[in-house]
Amino acid sequence: MALSAGARGMPAPFYLLLQLPTGMTRGFVTVTLAYLLTQAGVGVGAVGALVALYVAPEAWKFFFGPMLDMSLSPRVWYGLSLAVGALALALFALIPLEPGNMALITAVALTVSIAINLMGSSFTTLVAATVPDDRRGSVAGWGQSGNLGGAGLGGGLGLWLATHAGGQVTASLGVAALCLACATPVLLLRAPRTTGATAFGARLRELWGALMELLRTRNGVLALIAVTIPVALGASSGLLAAVSGDWHASADVVALTLGAVGGLATLPGCVLGGYLCDRYPKRIVYVGSALASSLGLAAMAVGPHTSFAFGAFVLANAFLLGVAWAAVAAVIYEQLDGRAAATVGAVLASFCNLPVVVVTAVVAGVAERHGSTAMLLTEAGLGVASALAYALLAWLWRPGTRVALAAA
Repeated sequence: MALSAGARGMPAPFYLLLQLPTGMTRGFVTVTLAYLLTQAGVGVGAVGALVALYVAPEAWKFFFGPMLDMSLSPRVWYGLSLAVGALALALFALIPLEPGNMALITAVALTVSIAINLMGSSFTTLVAATVPDDRRGSVAGWGQSGNLGGAGLGGGLGLWLATHAGGQVTASLGVAALCLACATPVLLLRAPRTTGATAFGARLRELWGALMELLRTRNGVLALIAVTIPVALGASSGLLAAVSGDWHASADVVALTLGAVGGLATLPGCVLGGYLCDRYPKRIVYVGSALASSLGLAAMAVGPHTSFAFGAFVLANAFLLGVAWAAVAAVIYEQLDGRAAATVGAVLASFCNLPVVVVTAVVAGVAERHGSTAMLLTEAGLGVASALAYALLAWLWRPGTRVALAAA
C-alpha cells in the first residue's frame, strides 16, 4: 500500500516508545496498585475484580475504531487519549487506597484503561498511515516489545517507587510522567487527517466497505482466523507458578523466570519475529512461530522436571512467544490501509483476545484434574493442530484454486 502524500514515518525502534504506555499503565494497575491495595486490607476478590475490569476494554476496541476513523487525525487522538490516561493515572496519588474507596478507585482505573485502549487504536492508525507494507513487520515487533516491556517497567518501577521512594504519590506521578514522555516521537510523524472533506455518510459507507472486504476476501478472512485460533497464547504460563513444585523450582527461580527476566526474554523474540515478517510472508512466519511455540511447551512437558529445566524452558518459551506475538501483530497490520485502519485493527484486536480466555480456562481445568504435564501437552496439542489446520486452509484456498469460501 502506498502512503498518502505528506505522510512521514520514523525508524522502527521509535514505535516501541509509542507503545510503552500501554504496557506501563497495565503493569501499574495489575502489579503496583494491586499490591498496595492488598497491603491496605482490600480483599483478593475485590482486587481481582478490579484487574478484570481494567483489562475488559481490550475486548471493546471495535467500538472505538469508527470514532477514530471518522474524526480527528491519529496524532491528535494519540495525544489526547494518552493525556487523559496519564492524568487519570496521576489521580491515584490523591485517592487513599483503602476498602471504602474501591468504587472510586475502580472508576479511575477503568478511565485509564479506556483512554489507553483509545491510544492503542490510534497507534494502529498511525502505523497504517506512516509505515509502508514492507516495514510493518519490524514495526510490529518493536511495538510488541514496548507493550510487553512496558508492563514490566510500569509494574516494577511503580512498585519500587511505592515501597522505597515516597509511596503511592511518587509511584503514580512517576509512571504518569514517564507515559507522557513516551509521546515525544509522535512529533516526528506526519499522518494525514482521516476525514478530509468527505461527507459523513460517505465515510460510513467507506468503513462498512472496509469491514466487508475483511470478511469477504481471502486475505481478510485468513487474518481473522489467524488472530482467533488457539495458538501461541501463553495460557499455561499464568499457571506455571502454581505447578512449579513439579519441577522442584525454588521461589527465587519462579520469581525471576516468571517475572522480570521472563518478561525481558520476550523482547528479542518480538524484534526477531518482526524482522522475519519483513523478509518472509507474514502468515508463513506466523504459522512457523506458532508451531515452534507449541513444540516448546511440549518439550517442557516431557523434558527433565528439575529446577534448572524449569527456568530454561520458561525463558525459551517466552522468547518463542515473543516471535509469535510479533507475527500476529504483523498479520493484523498487513490488513490496514488508509480507509478504516482503526476500525479494522480494532476488530482484529478484539477477536485476538477471545482464545486467550477460552484456552486459559481449558488448561486450568486440565491441570486441576490431570496435572502440569497434561496441561502443557493440551495447549501444545491445540496449537499444533490449529496451526496445521490453518496452513492447510491457506494452501487449499490459495489464489488460482476453485475452492470457495464456504467450502473452505
